[in-house]
Amino acid sequence: MKAIDKAYQDLTKEAISILLKIKENLKDESDCIWTYYENATQMRQEIDKYILELEKSSLRLLDDTYMHFLPTAAYQEHSMANNWTIEYHKLAEKFDKIYEALKTYS
Repeated sequence: MKAIDKAYQDLTKEAISILLKIKENLKDESDCIWTYYENATQMRQEIDKYILELEKSSLRLLDDTYMHFLPTAAYQEHSMANNWTIEYHKLAEKFDKIYEALKTYS
């Protein structure tokens, strides 16, 4: 059981790390036109909510978090409008794998 717990903790830490990297790209002056957010502050606040859940070892919002990584969803649209598409695609690929692994715990 401890190996599973360690693996789970490692996955949640990786997911949090990715969300923090996404958050770093959400500057106040960001163009959010193709997202459903009014501004980058709203996006950062929502990411903080997802991180908090993961820090509490809760997967309650995992599907909601994953939704933002889907093609044409908020994070991809923001990356395209603000010139960090290459970094976003790398982060999204990693998050896809982490998501699939974490789903086995829910």
